[in-house]
Amino acid sequence: MPTPAFDLDRFLPYRLSRAAELLSDDFAAFCRQTFEFSWAEWRVMWSLGEGLHSTAKDISGHSGLGKTRISRAIKALEERGWIGRRRDAEDRRLEQVALTAEGRRRYDAMIDLVRGFQTAIDLTLDPAGQASLEEALLDIEGAVAGDQMGTAIIASGDKA
Repeated sequence: MPTPAFDLDRFLPYRLSRAAELLSDDFAAFCRQTFEFSWAEWRVMWSLGEGLHSTAKDISGHSGLGKTRISRAIKALEERGWIGRRRDAEDRRLEQVALTAEGRRRYDAMIDLVRGFQTAIDLTLDPAGQASLEEALLDIEGAVAGDQMGTAIIASGDKA
């Protein structure tokens, strides 16, 4: 009996990636109307605005975007006067990055826009569907972070 065809549209990693890309593109277009940001620039502004990271390496690691993309975004934001750089006092190889006063003002306005976009998403999805999606994403993130996916594949004996 021949092996059934693989239905990529039912493969969860593909579907999640496609949905994330569509939503990200829609969000980027939404932001560009006001800020003319690239996705990488938005990630840098958010990371700095929330005080999460202060180096390109750390922002890259958290965002999942390559260090080159983050470095280009930092350069573009610096040219606009929205961020500044300085050498790390302890490790001269690193540069600390921070929002300028203008960058903080832009970040605060950006967050208001982000809240509006999230509200539009909230109004689009019914509450039960949204709760189910949130729970499923937490399950997936937890399973992947704990390497439970690979363990489950090995335990099932599936070598494919």
